[in-house]
Amino acid sequence: MAVGVPAAAAVLLATTAALAGCGSGGGAGSGASPPAAVTVTATPTPTPTVTVTPTPTPTVTVTPQTVTATPNPTVTVTTAKGGNPTLTNATAVVTQYYQDITDHDYAAAWALGGRNIGGSDYAGWVRGYATTARIYLGTSSEFGSGQVRAVIYAEQTDGSTRTYEGTYTVSGGVLVGASIRQTG
Repeated sequence: MAVGVPAAAAVLLATTAALAGCGSGGGAGSGASPPAAVTVTATPTPTPTVTVTPTPTPTVTVTPQTVTATPNPTVTVTTAKGGNPTLTNATAVVTQYYQDITDHDYAAAWALGGRNIGGSDYAGWVRGYATTARIYLGTSSEFGSGQVRAVIYAEQTDGSTRTYEGTYTVSGGVLVGASIRQTG
């Protein structure tokens, strides 16, 4: 049986005390009585308690985002003397015309040929675009001299889309004629 250090010390102390009465002081037959019983109380040493606290792992939340690409036509425009744009080809004229309408720059679109293909006076022509939020030029192809075939997507303010297609005629950097019909 294993005995801790304090218990062993107590046993040793008790043994020493018991033997103290057996020494030469009393001699044999001196009438000495045996020592009284010794009580030893051992108190156990407490074991230290270790508390482990875990470090929390950080939580990462990822929120997905939806990215919607919308086509934006790119047109090269150079400004001539007097501030009127000079467009490089017939497709650029048609593209700029619809960009001006999308930007609500009706005066610029009117000057670029709206007055020639609009079918009404300026105020009536502008009212015709009152519910149009933006216009995207879909496919376009230039053929012949100054002619462009195009598909137009007109997004309305209520979220719906109207589709048109037709042929535009350009002369001198201005729309001079158009044959357009709604297809959807």
